[in-house]
Amino acid sequence: MAPRTLRVFDNDPSARPKVYSSDFVGRFRAGQKLNGRPVGLSAWRITTGDPEVGKAVANLYGGVPQSWETSKEDSLEVLTEADTVKVIVDGPDAVSFRMALYGMTGKPIHVCDGVEFTDSEDPRMGQPCGCPQTLQERKAAAKAGHGPKPDQRVEFRLAEDPKLGKFKMHTGSWDFMKALESVWRELEAVGSPALCTLSLELVEFTTKAGVDVSYRKPVLKVHGRVPADVDAVLPALSKAADPVPF
Repeated sequence: MAPRTLRVFDNDPSARPKVYSSDFVGRFRAGQKLNGRPVGLSAWRITTGDPEVGKAVANLYGGVPQSWETSKEDSLEVLTEADTVKVIVDGPDAVSFRMALYGMTGKPIHVCDGVEFTDSEDPRMGQPCGCPQTLQERKAAAKAGHGPKPDQRVEFRLAEDPKLGKFKMHTGSWDFMKALESVWRELEAVGSPALCTLSLELVEFTTKAGVDVSYRKPVLKVHGRVPADVDAVLPALSKAADPVPF
């Protein structure tokens, strides 16, 4: 049976309210594509399919909502001026991890935890995944395109406007993976929704060959439980270098 529709919108389809299938109102991204090539950013890029969400995050973090080319629902992007935002993470389950290799169709063809296949729809589930033993070998395989890399997701609400809805951030950062066990332990210790900061942290170093390297890595810092007077705490958090005890 076809879903019921209002014919009043048939001659003016742009006026029909959009229906979004995602449980998330927006996504935080650390980069964008320019001329078909991925480019890292120094501040968060937020994409959404809801114009009201676009306006809200632009008011909070700067930038202007604008269209970008995508086949997904989040057809608006805001290039913000913020490299650090305060977020509320509900617990360790809101920070997920897997190793994944995506195929030409955009769907994963290899999903594991680094030891065994973990995709419930994969007949190989529970069997050894055959990934290299060392981290260096894993990175080399991923870079060559025949091995999985970290596929990590963080779900959160904005501390400045939690009623706006849930956002998510995906990252393939190996640096983020190295800190993940500590993040899980800290979120577990809080035992309730935690106040955190989500940052794009600058990393700079010189290789043995004398090449200067600079990039931004996503960092999630756990500060503690969400205090009742969270609005009063937020300004202090923006200046704090270390986690603030609550």
